[in-house]
Parts: sequence; C-alpha cells; structure tokens
Amino acid sequence: MFLRVFRKYSTAKLTHDLRLYDGRLKEKVALQIHPSKSYLSFYTCGPTVYDSAHIGHASCYVRLDILQRILRHHFHLPLVTAMNITDIDDKIIARALEQQVDWRQLARRYEDEFWSDLQRLNVRAPDVKLRVTDHIPAIVRFVQTLVEKGFGYSTADGSVYFETAKYERYGKLQKVIIEPESNASKGQKRHQSDFALWKASKPGEPFWTAQGFAQGRPGWHIECSTLASDLFGRTIDFHAGGLDLRFPHHENEETQSCCYHGVPDWVTHWLHTGQLHLEGQTHKMSKSLKNTVSIGELLGAYSADEFRMLCLLSHYRSAIEYGPEAMGTARNVLRKFASFFSDAKAYIDGLKPAAYDAASTESLLGKLSNTRTTVREFLKNDFNTANSVLALGELASNVQRIINSHEPSTSGVSLIGSSNVGAVLAVTEYIRKELVSYGVQSLDKQSPQHSQQMGNDANQSLEQLIETMVTTRSEIRLQAIETKNSQLFKVCDLLRDRLRLANVEVKDHGKTSSWNFREGSTK
Repeated sequence: MFLRVFRKYSTAKLTHDLRLYDGRLKEKVALQIHPSKSYLSFYTCGPTVYDSAHIGHASCYVRLDILQRILRHHFHLPLVTAMNITDIDDKIIARALEQQVDWRQLARRYEDEFWSDLQRLNVRAPDVKLRVTDHIPAIVRFVQTLVEKGFGYSTADGSVYFETAKYERYGKLQKVIIEPESNASKGQKRHQSDFALWKASKPGEPFWTAQGFAQGRPGWHIECSTLASDLFGRTIDFHAGGLDLRFPHHENEETQSCCYHGVPDWVTHWLHTGQLHLEGQTHKMSKSLKNTVSIGELLGAYSADEFRMLCLLSHYRSAIEYGPEAMGTARNVLRKFASFFSDAKAYIDGLKPAAYDAASTESLLGKLSNTRTTVREFLKNDFNTANSVLALGELASNVQRIINSHEPSTSGVSLIGSSNVGAVLAVTEYIRKELVSYGVQSLDKQSPQHSQQMGNDANQSLEQLIETMVTTRSEIRLQAIETKNSQLFKVCDLLRDRLRLANVEVKDHGKTSSWNFREGSTK
C-alpha cells in the first residue's frame, strides 16, 4: 500500500517558500525539504479507542486536515500521510472490564466509529492507517535496540524504562529538569522523568511474549516512534497532534527515536494544534472533566462546514472556543459566501441588469489578482487561514456590491456589465475553489454531499416546482410594477415569505427574480 501511495505523489513539484512555527526555537522557520526526497512524510497521532471521540478531538483533526489540504493544493507538496490507532492501553482494558466485553471488540468498535466520524466531518483519511497491535514484533525490536544501546533498563516487575538522564538533549520541546537518581536499589524506575518502553502485565490483562522481557505490552510513547519509523525511516518531515501531546508524548517520542536512529533530530517540523474549550471556560475539553460534546451532538446542531469554518477563523496554534456565539459567527460567514454565490449566479445567468461601481477604479480582474497574492502570502505565513478567509470575503463583498449597485459611475466607466460576465465568473470560481481547497464540502461540485443535494430526481423535481412558483411570482410582480397595484405587491410579498418558511430565499433584481436554498436547509 505504501509503495502505491509513494508512486502516486512522487512526481509532484516541491516548493520552499512556506514558513512554519518551530516550538523549539520559538520562531518561524523556512520549510526544510531534503533535495533527494521525492515525498514528504506526515505522521499524525491518532486516538486511543476506548470511547467515542468528542469535538475536542474533532477540532484537532479538522485543523490538521486543513493544513494537509493547503500543503497539497497551494504548495503542491507530495505528502504521504499516516495515522496510528492505539488499540491497547490501560483505559481500553479498564473500559472493557467495565462493559464486560472483550478488549479487542471494544477497541474495534470505537475505531470504526472514529473513522466514520472523520468521514462525516469531511476529514480526508490518511494514506496509511497503523494499528498498534498489528506491529508488536517491530515494537519489541525497537525496545530491544534501545536496551542494547544502553538507554533502556528493566525494573523488578519486568517492565522496561527509558533512562532520560542518558540523553543530554532531553527537553527539546519543553524544558525538563531531570531529578537525581532514586529508587534504583529497590528495582523501580530510576528518575521521575523516565518513561515506560514495555509494561509488564498484571494478572488477567492482555499480554505479548518478548524475549528478554516480562510478558506485557508496549508503553504509549514507543508505539508512535516504532510505527512512524517502520513506515518512514530515520526522519519524519511533519509530526502533528494536539498541543497537549507536546509533553510528555512528543518529547519522549523524539528522545527515544533520536537514540534509536542515532540522529540529532528525528522530526523536522512539529505541528501542534490549540485546544478547544467551551465558551466561558478556560480549560480544555476532557472526558475526565465531564465537559465534552460528542461529534454526533455537534452534527445534530451544526453542519460539518460550519464547524470547519469555526476552525478556519482561528489560527491552528490558537485555542478555539465552541458555543452558540462562535458557531453563529461561523454560520454567518458561510451564509455571506452563499449569498455572494447566489447573486453572482443570478448575474451570470442574466437575471441581474448590468451595474456600475461608483467607488472603485480597479477592475475586477485586478482585484482578483491582488487577492490571489494576498491569500498566498497569508498561507505562507504559518497557515494563516483566518486572514485568508477574510480576504476572500472582502473580494466577494466587493463584487457583490458592484453587481447589486444601480447607481451609474461618476466617471461613466462600467466596471461590470454584459461584457464582464467572464470576470465575475473568474472571481466566483476562484473563491469557490479556495474554500473547497480548505475542505468546505458544500461548495465542491465533485463531492458526494453536493451530488446528494443537487443530483437525485426528487431534488430536481422540487427545484423545478420552486422555479415554476418563482417565475409565476415574477410575472405577477411585473404586472404589479406596470399597474402599480398594491394588492398584487402584497401577494408577491406573501409568496416570498411562504417560500422563506420553506427555506427558499427569493431575491428581486429590478424586473427579474432569483432564488436559492437557505444555508442549512435540506432539500
């Protein structure tokens, strides 16, 4: 599978003008690409599948999905992505005992649910999925090598620990003070900062047999190091996860992997997403705090696009608030874009009269060119999606203002008219493609969601019916305008209001009218 993925991306063009935040240096650095590499590795820490995922998890994976889409679409980087599934862990064992089910069955159920949740959120599946229990022999070899190199030691119960004092660069991602050695004579771990490579099993717990170790299972940190190394080798280009994983998980991964491979740095670029919390709270969403919102609850109240827009409107490294106010803002941004697309379509279809812009002296194509440059500069600056969305919104507002204007230009120069439909179409398609490149699926004409909304026979019949009603209303309205009949105007207003109750938005443009489904409606 990996080789097939490798060939898929091996011919893509590489670029170097992106700058990323480096948590070790506390500054932005240029993207580093080894000239001999034909692809870039991108490893994401996946979930421990002992329970349903919540929107704190969702915000991390949606944000990373946005970054991967930008790397591929805007910078044409040949990514090969991978994600692990931790399907053996203390929490999985405890939950299986609590529910009186086999731990394998429980882990597989929540793993399947996780992938389903990502699909509903329009998060692209990784190129390679790595389940921990499928790679136990490789994990055992990784631990054995660390012990042989003098970095690992056994305790009295047969567990194996990494001795952090043996690695002088421990604390790359977060400063750590290693305490003096203690408890070594008692057969326990030597330093408080030492971490488990292999955990001896307790009675009744699942275990694997490994030569030289007690029966047991892998420690948490060794899993990701082994799976990523087994797939990508001695170095990783991108390693991503939530900010809460920076220490100790990513610190310990980096430490043991550098020692195993004999390299100064294992990961070139670490990407950490900010945590999500509820409006009015300052601590992260956590099952232990009982302040979680499930992904099912999220998608029952809002669309996947609205949640994605919430993520787009903040920097990926920043904390993100979830609640009615924040989601209302995200919904309104999407509605403004929907209104723009509706007006632009009406103009392109000839339903709007040619209009003039009294304020601007710059052509639409000039505005489009400037916005292209601006958006790219924002994205080059550590994935500044918030400002890029604002720039797209400003371009849409400018075009919408122009095509809806009925005032003649003071200079008498038409910025938009029948000869400039192509310019409006170019702007419309640019904005649509940009939003689709961030994963806004309702605008993607190729997505299953778009086909579901627009493609089946029932929807087509419904649209034909609405089109007939709006056309009839337009004829009545035209007669009302010609005869100045107030009663006919009231009929037109009544029809418009009734259609609005049915989630159909009708807009009048001089002597013509257009319509579209309101945001969030089902057809």
